[in-house]
Amino acid sequence: MMVTSLIAVPLFVCLVLASPGLAHETGDPAEGLTYLTEEFRPLNYTENGRPAGLSVALLKLIWQEMRVPEQPIQVMPWPRIYNSARLDHRVVIFSMYRTAERADGFKWVGPIVKGRLSLFALRSRHLEAKSLKDMVGLRIASLRDIAAASKMLGAGFPLVYTSSAQHAFQLLESGRVDAIALDEFKFRQTLANMDASPDAFETALVLSEDSLYYAFSRDAPDDLVARFQRALDAIVKRPVYRNLLNFYVY
Repeated sequence: MMVTSLIAVPLFVCLVLASPGLAHETGDPAEGLTYLTEEFRPLNYTENGRPAGLSVALLKLIWQEMRVPEQPIQVMPWPRIYNSARLDHRVVIFSMYRTAERADGFKWVGPIVKGRLSLFALRSRHLEAKSLKDMVGLRIASLRDIAAASKMLGAGFPLVYTSSAQHAFQLLESGRVDAIALDEFKFRQTLANMDASPDAFETALVLSEDSLYYAFSRDAPDDLVARFQRALDAIVKRPVYRNLLNFYVY
C-alpha cells in the first residue's frame, strides 16, 4: 500500500499539470520572470535532466492556480543565484531560508516547508553545546551565502569556507575543523552522496528552525508577489500538499 501511494503522487501531479484548459494570459508578468534554483534535495534538484523536487512540484501547481503556462527553471550553483533576486526584479529564487538576517532583503512567498539550521560535529568529539558560547574558539566550516553561515557570521563567528558541503565533511573527518554550519536537508543529502553513515555525526547545536520560501526581489511588484502567495495558500489547503510532503520529505 505504501509503494502504491508514493507512486500515485507524482502521477497525479503530472495529470494535473498536463490537463487542458489553462488560459495563456498574454503579457502576464508571471511569464516574464526568471526562475532560478539549485541542487538541494529533496526540495529542488535535477532528475533525468529536468528540475524536480517538492518546491518544483509546488511551483508548477502555483502556475496552474494562476493560469500561467509552465515556465523554464534554471538550475545552477547557489552562489551564482543568491544575489540575483536582489539585483533583478524579474528573478525568483528558491528554495531559500527566510531567516531574521534575510527577512528584509527580499519579498517572500511561502512557506514551502520547515527546515532546521544546525552545527554538526563528529559524534566522537562529544561537542553537544547548550548555546553558541560553548562553540567559541572552535573552527567551524560552512558554505558562502547559505543561511547557516549567515547565522554564524551574525553571531560574530569566523568561518572556514569550503567549495562544497562534501569538502566541509572531509575537513571535519580529518580534524581540520571542529563543526559544520549547515541545514539538515543539506546534511542528509551530503551524507547520502558520500555513502557515509549518519551515526558517525551528531547535531552539536540547533541554530534555528526556519521555513523555506520562494524569494523575490524587493523591487518586485507587490501585487504579483501577493498573487503568488494566494495561489500557494490555496494549494496548501488541499490534500495534494500533504501528499507531496510525504513523498518528497517525510
